Amino acid sequence: MKTTWMIKNRYSTPVWIRFIGELLTSTTGAMLAPFLIIYLHDKLNGNVLLPMIIIGLQPLSDIFVTILGGGITDRFGRKSIILIALFLQASAMAGFIFADSVWAFAAMYIINGIGRSLYIPAQRAQITDSTEEHKRSEVFAVINTLNALGMTIGPLLGYLVYSYNPAIVFALQSTSLFFYLILTWVKLPETAPIKVYNIDSIDEKKRNFTKFLQFFIRHHCVLGLMVLTLPISFLYAQTETNYRIYIQEIFPNYLFILTTIASTKAIMTILLEIGLVKWTERFSMKIIVLISYICYAIAAIGYGYSTSLEALIVTQLILTIGESVGLSHFLRFVSQLAPDNMRGRYFSMYGIHWDISRSIGPFFGGTVLFHYGGNILFCLSALLLVLGGIGQFFFVSYVQNRIQSCGVPEKDVTI
Repeated sequence: MKTTWMIKNRYSTPVWIRFIGELLTSTTGAMLAPFLIIYLHDKLNGNVLLPMIIIGLQPLSDIFVTILGGGITDRFGRKSIILIALFLQASAMAGFIFADSVWAFAAMYIINGIGRSLYIPAQRAQITDSTEEHKRSEVFAVINTLNALGMTIGPLLGYLVYSYNPAIVFALQSTSLFFYLILTWVKLPETAPIKVYNIDSIDEKKRNFTKFLQFFIRHHCVLGLMVLTLPISFLYAQTETNYRIYIQEIFPNYLFILTTIASTKAIMTILLEIGLVKWTERFSMKIIVLISYICYAIAAIGYGYSTSLEALIVTQLILTIGESVGLSHFLRFVSQLAPDNMRGRYFSMYGIHWDISRSIGPFFGGTVLFHYGGNILFCLSALLLVLGGIGQFFFVSYVQNRIQSCGVPEKDVTI
């Protein structure tokens, strides 16, 4: 009983609501994710590049929403933005059931992209608002673990349901998002500091080159981290899209293979992530960068050359280690850099690397896949990861040196 009380009180109410929502939506989302690109591929008569263009519309809309309203959650609070975001995503998933043309699919992807671009920085800012600094990496790791828990059973259920009727998978995802919306509306408190609602003066709202340049210089630390994380998200963009077409050339039973490796990676994440995050808290960010990028580069080679299920499972293990060591600590690092009144904006700026990679990555990767094959595509991904890891290592060193020379907490440094 005492242990249960301690676990319950270790995290705040907003964090617990996020845990519940993540578990629910990740399970239904994992039922859909492995088969979505195949669904589009079949619906569009086997076209390779057109599904990649449609897939890229969602993150492209994310980029525009982030640029135009990156600080929206800092101005209007976390709860209202999360509610709007969940409604948009749930509506888009329901719309996929009835979509029967390229334009309909494109519209649903754009709506879903707008919802995602609003939701992700708002919920990360909310976690930062309601979690002590020393627990933030742990909370992000728990969220990733819950996501993995949903992905453990999601692909298998998705395989069974998708084989029967793909529309049911979209309906389940939409229903889970609506349920999460209701839970948020009823139970979630507002956590944004009151001062964040009026952070922009009239002068700051003027759109001109000088203001943009000043903004870039002032916040170049988080923007530099974002740019140098692009190789990681580029690899994910390939595994989420082009690899699911490339795998059809290697394995006759590719649906079974996709289901197996998705569930295997989820189980590995559940078993390893929290422990790896806690263990690597003692390491400097530079060491974390090295470990993470090396693992990602090796995993990229594994995707390009694995011709057996066993080799793919080893690849998933290496990917899981890189992901567990890197991603949660990067989010913690961003939370430390962010001023209290710009947490939502900082998470928006950093998270835009996912949108850039997922907007241009599928089409670019599809072109490489079509002309040169999957081996070359994933070798290119590995090369980008090596170069990005070297750049990130030196950039993190630069940021930390500037922080130390200023002699102030990281979040107060806007060098």
